[in-house]
Amino acid sequence: MSDAKFTFQVTPCNAEALLPQISRALEKRTELLSRRQYPNLWKQTDRFNAMPRNQNRSPLRTRILSILCLGLGIFLLVPGLMEPQELFVPLVAGALAVAAGVGGLWRSFAPRRDRFSAPACKLLQTVGDAAGTVSFDDAGIELLWPDGTVRQIPYREFECAVECPDVFLLVYGDHVSVLQKTDLAQGTATAFRAFLEENGVCCAEITGA
Repeated sequence: MSDAKFTFQVTPCNAEALLPQISRALEKRTELLSRRQYPNLWKQTDRFNAMPRNQNRSPLRTRILSILCLGLGIFLLVPGLMEPQELFVPLVAGALAVAAGVGGLWRSFAPRRDRFSAPACKLLQTVGDAAGTVSFDDAGIELLWPDGTVRQIPYREFECAVECPDVFLLVYGDHVSVLQKTDLAQGTATAFRAFLEENGVCCAEITGA
């Protein structure tokens, strides 16, 4: 592409440092696909998320309330177990309180599962040592690798692009590219994203990753 508007000189990346960003980018890509497939469901979800709600409880407050609930539940549950017919209501209330207390404690201590870390790690292992030149112009993208291999992809084959603080994740055809912003030798990151959108590529942004 002699008239390339944006060029990345691809260099090896720090997989460990980029893992959180790539993980979130893959999660965002999954969300974009889901939004295309279930637009009405996401419309209702976005409406619900936009509703004003109380500030989320801190983990410490959740644990304290769970412990109090658990203690109250045991206080009600023990007499109810001794005389279930006469103290049926306290028995049921105690059982519910114990369940709520245990559930609250489990949620506050359980680590957050990240099902995108493993595929992100695998992806970074695949592209981590990549080198070459990736250029973009109005016709599409051209990949030129050190062994002389050249591949050209028109924008109609792009699924999406996700911008992270340090990288762009590009999904097209059956491939995924990770382009570091520091490798952008021609053009700026802001202008690059705008250029992709102008060419019909669905773009999303991840901040604070």
